[in-house]
Amino acid sequence: MDTWFSSGLLPITALGWPEKTPDLDALYPNDILETGSGILFFWVARMVMMCYGLEGKFPFKTIFLHNIVMDKEGKKMSKSRGNVIDPVEIIEGCPLDTLLNRI
Repeated sequence: MDTWFSSGLLPITALGWPEKTPDLDALYPNDILETGSGILFFWVARMVMMCYGLEGKFPFKTIFLHNIVMDKEGKKMSKSRGNVIDPVEIIEGCPLDTLLNRI
């Protein structure tokens, strides 16, 4: 299944849709979605349209948008660019110098 298509269904499929599950009844719709503004149309709009079309209710009441995190050169931080810190390294313990050299 296409990533953008399937991500649009996430609010309901994570709760058992297309079956009418107790989780879907109790937890859908959600109150807040927190996301970066860069995917507002690509992801959030699809969730709103698809979930409303299939369930008759908007998937969340409030959308909290935050800025895109940039590196020291003003480029968007992303795994594909290699300018992010791996959370596993933080959890396992990584020397600060290693992290600073990466970003």
